[in-house]
Amino acid sequence: MRRVVVTGVGVVSAFGDTFGEFWTGVARGVSAIRPMTLVPPGSLRFVNAAEAAFDPSRHFDEKELLYLDRFAQFAAVAAREALASARLAAPLGDRAAIVTGCCTGGQSTEDENFQALYAGNQRVSPMTIPRVMGNAGASRISREFGITGPVYTISTACSSSNHAIGQAFWMVRSGAVEVAVAGGSEAPFSLGFLKSWEAMRVLRRTPAGRFPSTAAA
Repeated sequence: MRRVVVTGVGVVSAFGDTFGEFWTGVARGVSAIRPMTLVPPGSLRFVNAAEAAFDPSRHFDEKELLYLDRFAQFAAVAAREALASARLAAPLGDRAAIVTGCCTGGQSTEDENFQALYAGNQRVSPMTIPRVMGNAGASRISREFGITGPVYTISTACSSSNHAIGQAFWMVRSGAVEVAVAGGSEAPFSLGFLKSWEAMRVLRRTPAGRFPSTAAA
């Protein structure tokens, strides 16, 4: 059994696109909860959430964005920061692994394509499946950093990321791999998905300017 240490961290959050922004906000006790912009105004009984103020054009070109849902973009950007801070460069080869956690997959892609389909547009984008599937983030990281060891995604609801980190820990400790990229990403702010949570009556009605009972990226 070998000692396992965390050598790099990356974060995309409602505070910003870096770990530094995230840690500064948390350390200062600043709230990142604000009015949502990703759903039509008035479509939900709550208006505020911890929505990531994320500009994908800062991180990807237009061609790349064709096959990356928002949640996979988060995963790739966070992994870049983590590997840079760990001073690890591509290609990492078959002695490296990726274990990500994801519960919901590409919700915005589902919403956009299915809404168009049900509205009468019979053509669905051929990139729908690659964008929706839960392991899209892990696959992107694998391609970008030349990681050819174990690459997979764990989906265990709200504990997905914790289980992914734990699994990666055991893989490194046992010697199965030398290094592992682990964590999770979600982008659940689509109208259909949030409406479904609202229907469960687990989200309380909140007027503008008040904090909601939920916070997610």
